[in-house]
Amino acid sequence: MEQSNSPQTHETRGLILALASVLCFSATSLLLSHLNSTHGVDGWVASGYRAVVGLLVIIAMQGKTGKLHLTHIFTNRLLFARGLIGGATIPLYYICIMELGPGRAGLLGGSYPLFAAVFAMFLLKEYLKRSYFAYTALALIGLASVFADNGIGGSKPFFDLLAITGAATAGICVVMIRHLHQTENTSTIFASQCVFTLIIAIVTAGDHMLIADRQALGLTILAAITVVGGQLTLTESFRYINVAKGSTLQMLTPALTVVLSALLIGEHFSTLELIGGAAILFASYRIVVSKQ
Repeated sequence: MEQSNSPQTHETRGLILALASVLCFSATSLLLSHLNSTHGVDGWVASGYRAVVGLLVIIAMQGKTGKLHLTHIFTNRLLFARGLIGGATIPLYYICIMELGPGRAGLLGGSYPLFAAVFAMFLLKEYLKRSYFAYTALALIGLASVFADNGIGGSKPFFDLLAITGAATAGICVVMIRHLHQTENTSTIFASQCVFTLIIAIVTAGDHMLIADRQALGLTILAAITVVGGQLTLTESFRYINVAKGSTLQMLTPALTVVLSALLIGEHFSTLELIGGAAILFASYRIVVSKQ
């Protein structure tokens, strides 16, 4: 009989966890879209609840992720910057999901590895292979295809650009996290984003943070739980599978979101958008894998 700790069992467990994270992230996007269209919950409020749930989870998991040092967030300049930039990116991306639709926002947001590679080259002096520039060109063609159909010059160009800006800031956050792991633990790094997201949400949303509708409150908390659950299952999956496989599976998130968004909430995608989105995701995946 096969041992429970065999390599094959470990890989199966890792694949299941990675796929669970894909489902969690896709479910979060759909929940956010529904919350906004049905209950009027905006991105600022939803991101605030995400921050609270994230902080509660990281406090509970300090034994695995390291002791939480909240004071470091305000004494370590790089950690402060990571928290501020990451904390602002979350609500802006949530707003893009609500304005553009989960599928389109996911396709544009999926370009973040392109930016992460560029920032790593300039800030961490990482070497970029020649293939990176080819994949960058492919991704840019993909972005142009998505924009050309009904973005730039069409329906909501501002939010298209906001989604790309969010992808760029997510890319620089990836680089910051790589550097911060030399001095800070996972708990403190993760909490820095939650703290600033919560501060920004409270300042921006004010008393709207108090949701009176029980159904809306329950769904908002559920969306926070699913996204934090996605982050945790993804992190855990990398204990059993390599980053290349995990990255491949994460490319399923925007793809699955596109399919579910079209089927469940009627989001429309043209052929040009889908081709452009596929080019973005493929190029991003190749950049991630080539760095392993």
